[in-house]
Amino acid sequence: MGRMPQVLPQYTPPDPVERMPNMAQMQCSELAKVHSTAVFPYQPNEITTSHTEVGHLGSDVALVPPGVAICQYLVIWDFGVDWRHLKSSTIHDPVMVLQLNRFETDTSLQFQIVGYSDCVGVERSNLFLRTGRARNVFHLLGPDARSRVFAVKAAPLHEYLKDNSTVMNRAANRAVVVEIFAGAGGTI
Repeated sequence: MGRMPQVLPQYTPPDPVERMPNMAQMQCSELAKVHSTAVFPYQPNEITTSHTEVGHLGSDVALVPPGVAICQYLVIWDFGVDWRHLKSSTIHDPVMVLQLNRFETDTSLQFQIVGYSDCVGVERSNLFLRTGRARNVFHLLGPDARSRVFAVKAAPLHEYLKDNSTVMNRAANRAVVVEIFAGAGGTI
């Protein structure tokens, strides 16, 4: 007869787990997001208005939180329906201009750029829009800032900045979020 197999005890590291002294432990507040499979149709004139410089929202660019923080989010929203490019008014928005200059000159910053879309349309098209929007924002950055971007990507399936139930929320979802991490100390 054979021997019974013995169950080996699982290894558990001693407490407390020692942290590496040279590894910064960033504690960043997540930007609020919504996960939903709900689909809402466009309202009359929603597409046409989205293609104007004014769009649906009062401001196309916001820095969250404002001021100085270890982690911030530059939210660029109100892209036109089915547009990957930024509106001229968005590119020249004072907050956008100020942040693009900051990104180029503050070499301690690193970035991740994430593109979003609203819920309308087939997912393959929305993935194309999300990725294209993120790439177009990446190309707005100067060469030094681009060298410190560690990801340019589409938001995951069914992830939005707002629910899609209103015209304003859909406009807010047609967006790009530049995730800003301070204290990086140079190129990756």
